[in-house]
Amino acid sequence: MKTLVKDCLKLGFGLMRLPRLDGTRNMASAIDIEETKRMVDAFIKAGGKYFDTAFIYQGSEEAAKEALVDRYPRDSFYLATKLNAASFCCQNEAEAKAELQKSLEKTGAGYIDFYLLHGIEAANLAQYDEYGLWDYLQEMKWEGLVKNAGFSFHDSPELLDELLSKHPEVDFVQLQINYTDWEDGTIQAKANYEVAEKHDARRGHGAGQGRRAGESAEAGGGGLQGS
Repeated sequence: MKTLVKDCLKLGFGLMRLPRLDGTRNMASAIDIEETKRMVDAFIKAGGKYFDTAFIYQGSEEAAKEALVDRYPRDSFYLATKLNAASFCCQNEAEAKAELQKSLEKTGAGYIDFYLLHGIEAANLAQYDEYGLWDYLQEMKWEGLVKNAGFSFHDSPELLDELLSKHPEVDFVQLQINYTDWEDGTIQAKANYEVAEKHDARRGHGAGQGRRAGESAEAGGGGLQGS
């Protein structure tokens, strides 16, 4: 069994829906950095270490720098962020691959502990394949800019099974795991979790507790927000 996130709560801090200075939920509004700092401090004090953001979360990576990276030793937390190949983020392969450097600059983290291809589903998979982003993540691991490479997922258990079979090199997958959606026929949380668990067990990491299941699962209503 290999546990990728050690010595901390089995709960992540989602940096997608941060408090806003105007009190709204408008993602374009300025983030309340001081309140975010208090939240980060409380989370770390409680034993948390895993923080989740993304290139497309407006202002989030910068907030991670101010509230977390600039205030805590780099080896005291895990930082996850994501590469999005959608047309509203990039227009070609070079722009997609440039997202990592931009994320490193915005977070000031030096390296990314968990780097993900963002929101994989049937509708966008071809873009990630066409741009060679699966191989790119492995190249960034070899360069030391990424410690663990994976993807977040929003589709069927059949597609997840196909991807994990095709890409055994990935270290983890982040799923939509929410108690209220466990048996939901659209999200298929339980079925997707069981697929991840199956692949994890095949690799000898212990069902439900290693690379693909368990610790890296997303909980939309608390935990890792927004995969």
